[in-house]
Amino acid sequence: MNVLLIESDATDARTFSMFLREQGHLAFITDSPKSAKNLVKKESPGLVLLHVNGNESQAVDFLQSAQDMEPAVPVIVLTRKPKLDDAIQAVKNGAYDFWTKPFPLERLSKAIELIERSSAKEREIPVKNDPDDPIISFDPVLCSTKALARKVAPSNATVFIQGESGTGKELFARYIHNHSGRKDKPFVALNCAALPETLLESELFGYEKGAFTGAIRNREGKFELAHTGTLLLDEVTEIPLHLQAKLLRVLQESEVDRLGGRMPVSVDVKVIATTNIRIEEMVREGKFRKDLYYRLNVIPLRIPPLRERLGDVLPLAEFFLQKYSSENNTPVRSFAPEALKKLREYSWPGNVRELQNVIHRAVLISDLPVVKSDCIILDSAEEMAESPPQFSLMPLSELEKMMIEKALCAYEGNRTRAAEILGISVRTLRNKLNEYRQEIEL
Repeated sequence: MNVLLIESDATDARTFSMFLREQGHLAFITDSPKSAKNLVKKESPGLVLLHVNGNESQAVDFLQSAQDMEPAVPVIVLTRKPKLDDAIQAVKNGAYDFWTKPFPLERLSKAIELIERSSAKEREIPVKNDPDDPIISFDPVLCSTKALARKVAPSNATVFIQGESGTGKELFARYIHNHSGRKDKPFVALNCAALPETLLESELFGYEKGAFTGAIRNREGKFELAHTGTLLLDEVTEIPLHLQAKLLRVLQESEVDRLGGRMPVSVDVKVIATTNIRIEEMVREGKFRKDLYYRLNVIPLRIPPLRERLGDVLPLAEFFLQKYSSENNTPVRSFAPEALKKLREYSWPGNVRELQNVIHRAVLISDLPVVKSDCIILDSAEEMAESPPQFSLMPLSELEKMMIEKALCAYEGNRTRAAEILGISVRTLRNKLNEYRQEIEL
């Protein structure tokens, strides 16, 4: 949440801003209500702390202007010399509350939680009912990224989305497609990490009858299936080098060469690529073609991890709570304060996907309309990563097997999630498992 501090006391301003930053909020500071008006219009704060320091007329004027905004901005009035008449007057002019300095900072934290919950509920219905705008965020960085995505959506330029697994890269890709002139045309997604190298080429580019043993008919690849629409190349960095040159040619010439084909096939496709690793390092190491990187990176978008936008945790949690409560026909409607605290203090290594799973699980196991703290079951995989168990000395290959087994166990066999916590690709994990299987068979 953005918080505006109208504070003439430099010490208090520093204390409040440091506390807010520690809580994951952005603080903007000015020393007078008069100068604050422009900041409110520019930064759209979710809360204003207004210290009345002898400028009662300016304070009243600011309160009235804050109420005229759409939506109205909650303002908490602060003073060191409280008077009953001043408190009554402030509330009459639209103040959210009236506090006496000094006050415990935990009180501010609780007030922000209540405001965020109320704001999320108010904004939840239009977000849920608009399939073209499924991205829920009040974070300034992500909102700017979203605005850029919408701005470039009508163009045919390639878009390269970078971000950790679970941040919502495919959600952004669909958002771009739905705001383009191709929204009524096909949206085709291909997870490049989910296919063996032997199948990836035929999946991407298609093949002609007789191109190889078993090719009994012509088959269109993903580029042809996405013709006039959008093709999402998820985890594009998993495409091997020998196919990157062929992909580059398709992007440059808008033509596909099928396996075994004699003539190229023209295609009209908007390409969106994603990756969850630092592609610049791969380019430097020669593992990803520089010319392909530049061709894909016409419009770069970076999705920040959830730990960098903790202000989105509670609105997202509220959204998922209502979603899964409705889908499963349960009476769960809200979170207990201790549950909110638990959600807020977790670092979310699995990002929004992990939060979604945690809330889904909480809705299913909660016996009450209010989700208690014990229903918020967080992944133990983070603890495993932060505090690895002590091992006896052993060959590295055996240690590797043990960590892979632990990761698969922690995520109930989900290879994608296991690969994420191990820091390897799904393809590498699959190859390792095949190696172990062959060793057992021998």
